[in-house]
Amino acid sequence: MRLEFKNIEEIKEFIKGNKIFVFSCDECGFKKVEEKNKKILDHIKDYELIGIYTLYKEECNVGNFVKILKNLEEVNKAETILTFTCGGLPQIIPNYIKKFVIPATNTLKIEAGRELGSFARLCSACGECWIHYTGNLCMEKLCPKKMRNGPCGGSEKGMCEVYKRLCPWVILFRNKRISEEEFLKIVPPKDFSKILLQE
Repeated sequence: MRLEFKNIEEIKEFIKGNKIFVFSCDECGFKKVEEKNKKILDHIKDYELIGIYTLYKEECNVGNFVKILKNLEEVNKAETILTFTCGGLPQIIPNYIKKFVIPATNTLKIEAGRELGSFARLCSACGECWIHYTGNLCMEKLCPKKMRNGPCGGSEKGMCEVYKRLCPWVILFRNKRISEEEFLKIVPPKDFSKILLQE
């Protein structure tokens, strides 16, 4: 698995408050966590770190994550949660913690055929994680057309024309994962060079 840290200026636009809790990971066994966590601390030095938890590949599933959360009282003191993981974890967290969650990394590559944590399956490894715009739901995974600004013109009465089910953009809005104001914001165009020009 290959991740890159987002530019801190990009993250600052979305951080609410000064108290940060961080979820890190071992990138499904690809990374030495001590080295990565030191880099994280340097990256967020302008904020008050409430706590950091490193998720290992064996813990990367809902059952274990719920148990972990029961013992992490510091999370409740944080104003924002930053995830230095693939895009799977920031999609899961809002189901269990009512805090603002921001992916602080972009997943550039998930190696096929390698044993991965469960949350990695939720990440499309698009190279430019933008789920903080969409209530922490990945439209790259949910929308068959991968619409960055949806719903598309083919949806009718809230139904997807491809799969004949509710459009994920409609689900996002109906479930109030984001406000109407946030729903109407334009998600910036994607920079495909991040995933197309890899080694």
